[in-house]
Amino acid sequence: MPRKPADQTVHRTDILQAAATVFRERGYAGATMADIARRVRLTAGSLYHHFPAGKQDLLLAVLNVGMDNVLAQLESILAQNLPPDETLRQMITAHALAVTQNVSVGAAMVFEIRTLISLAPDDPSAAERDAFLARRATFERHFRTVIERGIQRGVFRQVEAGIFTKALLGAQNWISVWYREDGKLNGAQIAAHMAETFLAALGCPKNEGST
Repeated sequence: MPRKPADQTVHRTDILQAAATVFRERGYAGATMADIARRVRLTAGSLYHHFPAGKQDLLLAVLNVGMDNVLAQLESILAQNLPPDETLRQMITAHALAVTQNVSVGAAMVFEIRTLISLAPDDPSAAERDAFLARRATFERHFRTVIERGIQRGVFRQVEAGIFTKALLGAQNWISVWYREDGKLNGAQIAAHMAETFLAALGCPKNEGST
């Protein structure tokens, strides 16, 4: 199939989806710019036109898009000032759905973070890496804050909020590893089960209206 020249329109979202898919299939170390370029019918040289720093640039862009999407949803939920249990239910649901809707990006969040963490302080991408990690910390803090608020109000039982948050997010992120579109449960059903499981662990009764 013919390749596109660098100046021909290729949607950035298509490039990032291709990169996320290749990272999932081959791992960051095993992926090449040529592998990614072939998915969008570009030459490797043309792909560098879009992402001059190569794979590292692409990985950061993939992770940032995933984080942008879920952070926006969480902040919209938090702005509603709902009770802690309902807030947490909606946050868990939004996160789980985001993972099932794009497992390749979710897998990059699980497996490729260590690539960024290992960057040297003087690496050209270090500042952008640090900005991403700060936003990831904000994402985790949103969950922890809601859990702590629920404990303070007696809605949730007493737990170590930091550990509980990490266990919750670890389980949610791992959905990208085992989820299959043709599996027994769809994304919405999995999200509902995850929400019920973790709210039950916090001492909340089952939501009778859930699936």
